[in-house]
Amino acid sequence: MLRAKIHINAKQAKYEQVKRRKPPRRVLDPTAALLATETLDSCEDQDIDKEHDTLIHVLKNAQDAAVTMPNNHSRNRLTDNTRLLLKKRRCTNRSDPNFKTLSKECRQAVKKDHENFTKDRLLNAANQKRSLKKVARDINEYQSYIPCLISGETGEKLTSREKMEIEVRRFYSNLFATKKPSATTTLPQQTEALPPFLPEEIQHSLNSFQNGKAAGEDKISADFLKSCHFTVHKLLAKKFSRYLKEGKVPTKWRSSKTTLIFKKGDKENLENYRPICLLPVLYKAFTKCILNRIRNSLEEAQPVEQAGFRRSFSTIDHIHSVQRLLEVGREYQIPITIIFIDFKKAFDTIEPAALWESLKTQGIDSGYIKLLKECYNDCSTTITPFYNPVNIPITRGVRQGDPISPNLFSACLETAFSRMSWPHIKEDKDDYDNSPGIRINGRNLTHLRFADDIILISKTPQIAEKMLQELVNSCETVGLEINANKTKVLRNKFASSHQINIRKNNTMTAIEDVEEYVYLGRLLNTKNDLEPEIHRRRRSAWAALNNIKNTTDALTCPKIRAQLFDSIVLPALTYGSETWTFTKALSERVRITHAALERKLVGITLTEQREKDLHREDIRKMSQVKDPLVFITKRKLGWAGHVMRRNDNRWTTLLQEWIPRNEKRPVGRPPMRWADSLRKEISVRQGTQLIEPWSTIAKDRKKWIAVIRAHTN
Repeated sequence: MLRAKIHINAKQAKYEQVKRRKPPRRVLDPTAALLATETLDSCEDQDIDKEHDTLIHVLKNAQDAAVTMPNNHSRNRLTDNTRLLLKKRRCTNRSDPNFKTLSKECRQAVKKDHENFTKDRLLNAANQKRSLKKVARDINEYQSYIPCLISGETGEKLTSREKMEIEVRRFYSNLFATKKPSATTTLPQQTEALPPFLPEEIQHSLNSFQNGKAAGEDKISADFLKSCHFTVHKLLAKKFSRYLKEGKVPTKWRSSKTTLIFKKGDKENLENYRPICLLPVLYKAFTKCILNRIRNSLEEAQPVEQAGFRRSFSTIDHIHSVQRLLEVGREYQIPITIIFIDFKKAFDTIEPAALWESLKTQGIDSGYIKLLKECYNDCSTTITPFYNPVNIPITRGVRQGDPISPNLFSACLETAFSRMSWPHIKEDKDDYDNSPGIRINGRNLTHLRFADDIILISKTPQIAEKMLQELVNSCETVGLEINANKTKVLRNKFASSHQINIRKNNTMTAIEDVEEYVYLGRLLNTKNDLEPEIHRRRRSAWAALNNIKNTTDALTCPKIRAQLFDSIVLPALTYGSETWTFTKALSERVRITHAALERKLVGITLTEQREKDLHREDIRKMSQVKDPLVFITKRKLGWAGHVMRRNDNRWTTLLQEWIPRNEKRPVGRPPMRWADSLRKEISVRQGTQLIEPWSTIAKDRKKWIAVIRAHTN
């Protein structure tokens, strides 16, 4: 037994509780915003900072006139009867014999009111087809804080908030501090003036922002600026054009507020938190306008190996490529070694000098580079882990939350790859077995990238080790550091068992071998077996349904309930199904899982279904959800058509058409391939003679649409 006396300052505790409470989200009236901004002051001043402060003041006044404060939702949680019970308990003496019973009734009433409040808010969001995730975040009345931290220096557990704030300052000051302070970039002299921004450019950049996102430190939201009169767009175009002409930006754009978002792993380790910058919306609109102007130049510099943050690219591109590679390797017994690279805080460690040099090399106008350099010069951010703000200077990295940051990172990463020898293998090279990568129809596949998720590909681990070491050395020049503990090696049974190591600071570190790895949300394994991935999808679908079960139970409209199920649970069950090699056994498992989810949705158990002699068609009429197998078939056929019609030399198309001419298959029937179902069901045959293969039909969009309709109706 442990006895203790706890001393609590009730006044201070109440103050901290109130401070933790999140302010209610204000409601914007678009019509009022349009009227309030129809006539605005031009806010002109010779000093850019004073002019910006005046502009913010004018916009704030207009925004305040267009928003209303909602009723205090904290008080609306409790009904009048519950308030009367609480009042009665306050007036009752603790020595009263009925006090215990009354307290129990109060607890039950408060609990029931909170549950009903949550259910009603989620129900209204579902009926209005709004995001349940955002509503659930708004319902949460108090902010959550980091419980404790592990010191990076001593390894001890820190529970004192003062010590934890010191640890946050130490960790992020070291993370955002440049390791190359003397590095500089010489930019060529600008010969022509940059064209001024048009109001239509401002309007286009503002319309690209999502609704309901948090505002920066100036408290001006993107929702308000999107609802403003065209006069505001003209005014902003004038201000942005001045910044463009003078090469200067407001000083307040260099400061930001950073929120720490937990990713996964140990909550006591700061490395498992992602720092997201809450930047002023005007700054984000400005960088978005610059991005729209230089996007084509940045896109042209990126190879087909990079699929991250690019239009018409997705994770399915690389998932299909890696799966097809493992599929051919298993069929033709080709040794394959794949290294999955993980960087330490990739976006936060890019050196600025390397970044500006990358933009210069990729043909970006020096005027835009100088302007971006001005935006990133002398930056600082404020992190508030509890109540006291911690100010952190930033001298490296790109801001996570800035629209242009992903493109800047990709440009810098491309510079690191361009300095290595193995990404540029000559096509006339004869010694393919001893060269990096794998030869695919005359081209060498050496690596794939999705932003900072990189995989290296080779036949032998010895060559893969050399590729990895060269990547480590090249990435260090731009500030990137490979995390050896999270970098993994996946090799099939035909590859050598040679241990892969990397050398850094005269220290050899072994890279761990794994039998399976989750790449871009898809579980890959050496046997190219789909069954473990199906198990993951089933668990994800059940987790997704449990998250919305309270809402679906309260919904009375079957159509809205089905739409909610099909938009949340079905994608969780079928993610990556475009690349699945489906057997009858696996398709039956997916159907059975979906049927169980369907029964849970309508509130019928398997025993009740059998007692009432209900067939699955009867359950489908009650649930009105989509058929999962038809949904998967439609996605796979649509993806197959995209793959075969592409003419941009993507690896998905090249790998799908790849047949290793110099390799021989072993005796016996090969394992089932991704295209076997398409070849069997869609290819046109006359007896045993092949008239038109599915790949030829897929290249004709009209014919392929007819095929999709025939197989999904």
